[in-house]
Amino acid sequence: MKISNRLKILIIFIASSFLISCAKKGNNNIDFDFSTLKKTNKISLADRVLKDPGIKNEGKIDNKSFIKDLVPLKDIDQVISKTKFGKKDPFSEGELKSNKSNKLNSDFKLTGFLNTENNKYVFVSYLDNEGTIMEGSIGGVNTNLLPNGAKVLKIDPKNNQLIINFENEKFIFEM
Repeated sequence: MKISNRLKILIIFIASSFLISCAKKGNNNIDFDFSTLKKTNKISLADRVLKDPGIKNEGKIDNKSFIKDLVPLKDIDQVISKTKFGKKDPFSEGELKSNKSNKLNSDFKLTGFLNTENNKYVFVSYLDNEGTIMEGSIGGVNTNLLPNGAKVLKIDPKNNQLIINFENEKFIFEM
């Protein structure tokens, strides 16, 4: 049965190629003059609407419906009041002095606590410097592990908290 199916396919193939090769070869050259054809003028939908008032305004978009859905921009004062870190004025071109509160949060890392009989110490990393600080340490005065003017207020090893006062704000670091 497999041979007969293959034989049928082979016979069909040979017969079709024979019929195609024996077909009449006529003059396939079509001589047509394209210069007699008229070019069509493309008319946009807007032109048709203007010329024929019977056509509905299908292509026009009502901009007023989009405009009423837009949310108005916030006032500068509203945006400034919501910024906690970063520049004081987000619309200014730039401030020359670096923002120290961002520098404290991004560069300062609390790594551990050490409790002795006399003092409480905290292991910290700040600007690629590692070491210990204790309560009363002030950045720029007696340590380079804090930004200038930052002061350690409290070390709480039980709750794993370090409280630092910097630019009249309290920052709480936890492990």
